[in-house]
Amino acid sequence: MYLALCVACLLMAGDPGMPLVQACLSRGDALGAQQAMKNVAEPSLESSQLRAEWLDASSRLAWSRGEMDQSFAWMVEAVVLAERTGLVLPPLTESLTPDRAWMDPAFGLSLFVLPTGDRGEAAHAMAAQLLALREAAEPSGVWIAFAAKLLDESVVLPAAAKVPDTTKALPQHRRRALLQAACESRYGKSISEARETLRGFGRDQRQALRWVRWFDAEGRAREGPDQSWMASLRFTQSAAECADAPWLRVAALRRAAKAIHSTDSSEAARLEAAANKEIP
Repeated sequence: MYLALCVACLLMAGDPGMPLVQACLSRGDALGAQQAMKNVAEPSLESSQLRAEWLDASSRLAWSRGEMDQSFAWMVEAVVLAERTGLVLPPLTESLTPDRAWMDPAFGLSLFVLPTGDRGEAAHAMAAQLLALREAAEPSGVWIAFAAKLLDESVVLPAAAKVPDTTKALPQHRRRALLQAACESRYGKSISEARETLRGFGRDQRQALRWVRWFDAEGRAREGPDQSWMASLRFTQSAAECADAPWLRVAALRRAAKAIHSTDSSEAARLEAAANKEIP
């Protein structure tokens, strides 16, 4: 009731801006937030805190539409700008995810968002925008380069990326290690090493399992046909971790179908049908 009154007051104010967007998102009204967002101008690059809020909300709206790569890119940029300005990003989706907030405190990222590769060539521009952030040129910002590379394989990682970090220390270190292992699984040669890092996160951070199993699956799919069944299983397990992320669940089931299509077309068809049933 209180939230409804707040929304009504904001509407009567004429130009509610971001508060109305946030109010809609906090009660799970993605359509209302999308409509309200049309009245919010994109903040300039110089307005770091305002831009962080805008990017954060835009990321959540893209996530609600199933645009995972775009959601991931905006989320990463929002995190960078929020950390630059000391802004604490609001939990906004509490009514949708009552067990935990959108931003995961162990990593300082939203693990609801996973870059699935759904934007193809358009992801190049997203990656370039992340690399243009001044923090990306700093040693502590190597994680941004890993995030960009997950979007665009052509991104060249800096030499400092090869220096290992502990996964047990600060959220920034866990974040970097997770993104580095994901990149290695998706593009690199040390797939087994990346798998071990991912398994460690799976043991220590239950909320990271959707990432762990997805990128374990990607690595196995690259290892050849003899791993197709296991790759499909890992994608299916990732889908099982996505009850609160329906579009990501759809994407995981579709990748499970693709992984096994050449060896078991009937099972692939079953998984594809299951993915279609999950479309929100």
